[in-house]
Amino acid sequence: MLVTIFCAQWDLVCDRAYLKDLTQTIFLVGIMFGSVICTALSDKFGRKPVFLISQWALVVVGVVNAFAPNYIVFIVLRFVAGLLIVVRFLLSFISVHNVCRCE
Repeated sequence: MLVTIFCAQWDLVCDRAYLKDLTQTIFLVGIMFGSVICTALSDKFGRKPVFLISQWALVVVGVVNAFAPNYIVFIVLRFVAGLLIVVRFLLSFISVHNVCRCE
């Protein structure tokens, strides 16, 4: 239902229906760039500060994204969310792997 509301609000029907798929593509591109940036930042500043800052930034971006006034702002914020969300997965996996040391 929420997708239907967004599609109607931003006129994502007929000749603009491809914009729904573009939103997911932009999010995945953000994840791709985020994985490269995340590793460099965590090497330079440490895992814990990068993890905490990215999680709080993700909360802010998520709230702002919920109230995006137009489609351009929405996809830019989805890109930023993709940059930030990958930090949760990468740094959590690395931290658990370092603690468990399964050999």
